Amino acid sequence: MKLRLDFVLHWLLTIIFSVLAISGLAMVGARFGWVLGYDIATADLVHRVLAVPYVIIAFIVIGQELARVLTGESQGDLGWGIFGRQGYGLFTMLTMLMFIVTGIILWKSHHSNMAALSFSMFVHEKLTYIVMASLVWHMYQKAYAFLWTQQQVAGNLMTQRWFKVAIWFVASSFFFAVAVIMISIGGPDPSKQQVEAFMSGMMKAMMNSLMGIAAMDSGTENQAVALSVPLFTDLLLFALILAAYLVWRNAKPNEPS
Repeated sequence: MKLRLDFVLHWLLTIIFSVLAISGLAMVGARFGWVLGYDIATADLVHRVLAVPYVIIAFIVIGQELARVLTGESQGDLGWGIFGRQGYGLFTMLTMLMFIVTGIILWKSHHSNMAALSFSMFVHEKLTYIVMASLVWHMYQKAYAFLWTQQQVAGNLMTQRWFKVAIWFVASSFFFAVAVIMISIGGPDPSKQQVEAFMSGMMKAMMNSLMGIAAMDSGTENQAVALSVPLFTDLLLFALILAAYLVWRNAKPNEPS
């Protein structure tokens, strides 16, 4: 069974974003902390670790789309691509870039630019609500993928029962995240105990998770933090080179037999 790289990247991004959404909601405030039992340290650790492959895959996909435009392969909206120059694909690309930019600011501005921190936190949170609502609409638009009786080309992954179960699992996580947003925003104000539990969770996160490492003063940064920037840059460069190679290989004309 041959899988397109675009197809694999699409579902990797989908799975990663579903976990990012739930872990991120747990850190929004005392209203949302109940999602993961006010274990903010775990939510922070999961969110930051998964943010790395999210950014890498995003750059691979953007590199693919850019290469298609430069080589003239992209004609209008790509039916099998992750991004396109219109419709939901364009919305996905723009919101992804906004998540990445604001996320980087949140990671690096704990003890520096509080204005940038507050603005990025506002955009990051509100954008999550918008994207989650759009994902529900997108899933309804693509609901044909959930039909168990649908049979297409033999060997098509979409006809495999295990893959449809995986789709249902991912879709359920998005509906769960939307329900969390509705319950937390529409419910009563958090109690004193909930506020205290959230603040306690935040303090533990500052001491025991990557949030604490990111908040260190420049004079006390350890070697791992110092190496993170060049390592991250190298990974992004590798992702762009890999994307360019894959597009070049797929664009090569078929040799006559």
